[in-house]
Amino acid sequence: MNLIIKLLKLRITKVFIFLLFIAFIASLYFYRDWYFVQYNKCVGYYYVNKGDKEYKKEHYQKAIDYYKAALLRYPGHSRASCNLGNIYVSFENYYEAVNAYENALRFSPNFIACRMDLGIILSEKMADYDKAIQEYGRITNANPFTVNIPFVYDNKKPTQINKGLAYYNMGLAYRGKSVYMGDKSLIAVKYLKKAQDSYKKAEKYLKNDYDNTFNLALTSHLLGDYTQAGEKYCEAINIRPESFEAHYNMALLLRSMKLNKEALDELEKTIMLMDYYGDDTKNKYVFGIVNEIKRRILNEGGYDYLKEYDGLNSLSEGNIVYKNGKVLVENQKDFNMKELLKCNYKKQFEEI
Repeated sequence: MNLIIKLLKLRITKVFIFLLFIAFIASLYFYRDWYFVQYNKCVGYYYVNKGDKEYKKEHYQKAIDYYKAALLRYPGHSRASCNLGNIYVSFENYYEAVNAYENALRFSPNFIACRMDLGIILSEKMADYDKAIQEYGRITNANPFTVNIPFVYDNKKPTQINKGLAYYNMGLAYRGKSVYMGDKSLIAVKYLKKAQDSYKKAEKYLKNDYDNTFNLALTSHLLGDYTQAGEKYCEAINIRPESFEAHYNMALLLRSMKLNKEALDELEKTIMLMDYYGDDTKNKYVFGIVNEIKRRILNEGGYDYLKEYDGLNSLSEGNIVYKNGKVLVENQKDFNMKELLKCNYKKQFEEI
């Protein structure tokens, strides 16, 4: 009896396997297109893997060849398309880069990093500001599902950072548009205000970000909003005290407000930083402005002030000295760059 049962089980198993085989053959006939797609996907993933390895090694031409082979088999592999776009950017082939990014986004519209790269290339390399602004707008208007599981997974913070970066880049694009409209034209002012608004929105997501703060200050400066420009230049200086651009722009703002003594102090800091970091390309121009401000102070009856003014030495309290035309730090251990260069004018702008 047991033998009969075993034979029946064996026969049933063979029949079941045979039926599965027949079903598989039938599916190949009726769903051959689906199997063909799956086969191409597998081959495509193989080429993508090869391309990723060459991409990491910076063997870009080999990576291009592998990614192209992969996309021929599997056009919907968005990461391969985006990586291909990044390589074209490194070759300064921006039109092909845009095509690659757009192909990636056709299949994966929520691929935020790729959309950001597309916007940057459109704005900064091709001056297609309108299209770039549209791409940034798609990022800021997106509402992806966010999850925050402590110590396990958190996509909320990266999502907020991406929105902040999109608003920041949108501000750059609007300011780029304003440049094409000519100085002080109504349309140029309109786009500058849009840039200012974009930077303000970016502030909600990018805390203590120097680039956004500095550009908000610069745009406000161009719009004649001296209160906000001064406050934001101060914030930018305190975030990154070693940035001579922020000190220089603050000096120009103070000069335009006829605060000549304060402007002179900021220009001295600018010169110190340019010497300290070995950037003397703008020295001649900056010294020209210093001389102009000193003449202003003299005309205002400030001869005694200039006579007692000790420039860098008064700022550094003996830590910084001139040697052979360069600024040197005498005692690195005691030198506090942040304290030396911090902004002292924020309250003045708050009172305007």
